[in-house]
Amino acid sequence: MGNVCPGDTVVVAPTESDMKAAKLLYVRLTADYTKNPDVKSLDDLKKLLGDGGATGMWTKVEGLRHKYFVYDEKTDVCCGVYVFYNENSLKKYIDSELFKMHNPTSMPHFSKVEYEVLDVMPGTELAIERTQWPHSPPTRNDVTNGKMLIVDITVDFNTVIEGLPASSAHLYGFMSSEASGGTGYPGMFGGLEGLRGKYFAWNEETNQCFGFYTFINETGLNKYMASDLFKEQGAPPHIKTLNYKVMSILPGTERTTDMGTWSGK
Repeated sequence: MGNVCPGDTVVVAPTESDMKAAKLLYVRLTADYTKNPDVKSLDDLKKLLGDGGATGMWTKVEGLRHKYFVYDEKTDVCCGVYVFYNENSLKKYIDSELFKMHNPTSMPHFSKVEYEVLDVMPGTELAIERTQWPHSPPTRNDVTNGKMLIVDITVDFNTVIEGLPASSAHLYGFMSSEASGGTGYPGMFGGLEGLRGKYFAWNEETNQCFGFYTFINETGLNKYMASDLFKEQGAPPHIKTLNYKVMSILPGTERTTDMGTWSGK
């Protein structure tokens, strides 16, 4: 699938088939502001990505729907949260020079680089692209006023409790809108105030389920985190651990959101 300029007006609602084909790439880069004389602080990094136009390099990546540039100021970790339309596009990107430059030699302001490839789970289509940005395409102020919440849950499939998932296949069935007649669990999040989207993603090797939430403002995020829907996520017996972090969305992200179109099939 080719990319369409973020300013184009084509709007195609994502389907479960789109989610089954999609992949999420989660990259984490630990900042070190002592090694690069051009990037000596978070402000320098923001200038590089925003006014410096560095995020423009990702606007031409084949098959890329989104790349969110986000930052955890508590740990000085900068993350790239990418959503690809399909696995082939993801693989091409990982093999590209653009991706390979993510290393301390090419980018000395990052001391450590980690990444993982995740499945986008079926049912996610019920929880994404429900709330619009204040402008279309989003402006720099729009994205930097937003927040990303990343929730990381480790699932225990050995509870032997009836009704709880005993495998990833069972969990996928629970999430699926097709299997549930259009009312999968992700649909509970589709109407949250200020939620642009929540991507449900899965790591089969570690039995980890991720929620990548994008809120268009901090008010919506705070209301959600004060709700029972958020507070009770870790309560079910099959949830072994739950961790979360709130991240700022960095300037320049406005260039790399809502690119291309879903198939709608």
